Amino acid sequence: MTELRCADVEARFIDAADGRLEPADSVRFHSHIEGCAACRERASLWTSLIPGLRQAVPPPPDAMTARRMQIEVERQVAKRAVAAPARRWRAWWVPTVGLAAAAAVVLWMRVGQAPPASPVGYAAVQTLHGAVTVGDRPSGAAGRVPVGQPIVLSADADAQLALDSGAIVRARGPARVVFEGNARDVAIRLVSGKLEADVTHRRPDETFAVVTADARVVVRGTKFSVAVAASGSRVEVTEGRVAVELADGRTTLVSAGDSFDSGAAGDSEAAPPATATPPLSTAATDCADITRSCQAAARAGRASMRGGDAERALRIVTEARRAGNLDAGCGGGARACEDELRYLHAEALNQAGRLDEAVGAYRALDRKSAPSAMRQNALYAAAQIERRTGRLTAAGADFERALAVAPRGALYEEALLGAMETARAMGDDARARAFATRYLAEFPRGLAAPAAKRLAGDGPRP
Repeated sequence: MTELRCADVEARFIDAADGRLEPADSVRFHSHIEGCAACRERASLWTSLIPGLRQAVPPPPDAMTARRMQIEVERQVAKRAVAAPARRWRAWWVPTVGLAAAAAVVLWMRVGQAPPASPVGYAAVQTLHGAVTVGDRPSGAAGRVPVGQPIVLSADADAQLALDSGAIVRARGPARVVFEGNARDVAIRLVSGKLEADVTHRRPDETFAVVTADARVVVRGTKFSVAVAASGSRVEVTEGRVAVELADGRTTLVSAGDSFDSGAAGDSEAAPPATATPPLSTAATDCADITRSCQAAARAGRASMRGGDAERALRIVTEARRAGNLDAGCGGGARACEDELRYLHAEALNQAGRLDEAVGAYRALDRKSAPSAMRQNALYAAAQIERRTGRLTAAGADFERALAVAPRGALYEEALLGAMETARAMGDDARARAFATRYLAEFPRGLAAPAAKRLAGDGPRP
């Protein structure tokens, strides 16, 4: 068997950490590592660095930030379209040849490349008994579990996995488990079988959830188990507390010593289970738990909206807000999350086409305790709906209010333009000219500058 050189070993560090080496290559790799101190040191460094590097992913933008990004992209695209010079017919071949060359280079580079492998996981197999496969390969102890690859246990098998965060997960066969998410936001999909978890060392910004076909079990405590059967999911809590979020939007807290059966909960809507969700102010007195619960609901609501399911987002957000007063004595984190839930509620109503309710929800965010940026976003969104549905007087008032609450806000230019165009549509020439003059003074090179100049100089034109 040909031995590997140091350069060959270095080229395989990541594949070795991900468990992607063929058996023969793995033997040669570890044989070299055992006899080469320099490569052993570098392999240890890579092993410690890779998980941290792969977790260095920024959190997704919240609903307000996403709206601002969308508006900014539209603004930049419109500016480029206005400023683009006329193309000369004689130069048509220059970009064509460039694009063809670039395409040829890309095709040449991609020929023969293997499809990208599944991303490395944040869990490793500690112990196992019986037949256990990860993906289509037999698993071994200390092997890393790639994200998205199914772990299948035979009837007499069991496996214990250690997560990078310090949690321990045990699966008992027959079972099928898939690790999703990342080390900070753990999501374990239990397709069948039983899973036990011992979760420790969670930070306030970390989440840990076990997902089944009809429920999502969000960790608030430490030790619990989840089992999947034909009738539904069964959750048993040994220590601490978990929240079970059902597919219909209901949430139930399960404390130590209690259990919850999703099948039984679905059969008796009139009589809620004994472990039904109490108000957050009494069920989760720890402010960190209250904030984590709120943040989990916000993430679930945003995910539902991105998937086009506005009604589910409404159920999630409504249930989270109904569960208790998040403002009560928990400082800025819980208050900020409550504001986020209020804004998501308005956005979901808008997405669902319930425009009158959306306008009311947006306007309800215009209060002194809310951040000025959120107030401007909400008022601008309400004014857009009102102008689109012909309520020009209300639209003009909300555009002007959006200007007042955040004079240096990100949507200030758009709100000023909306106020100008609404006044013109109402036939209020003097007000339209005043807004046009104000627009030119603050945005002399803005996208609407030509229209503002016509309004300011000659009055409205048909």
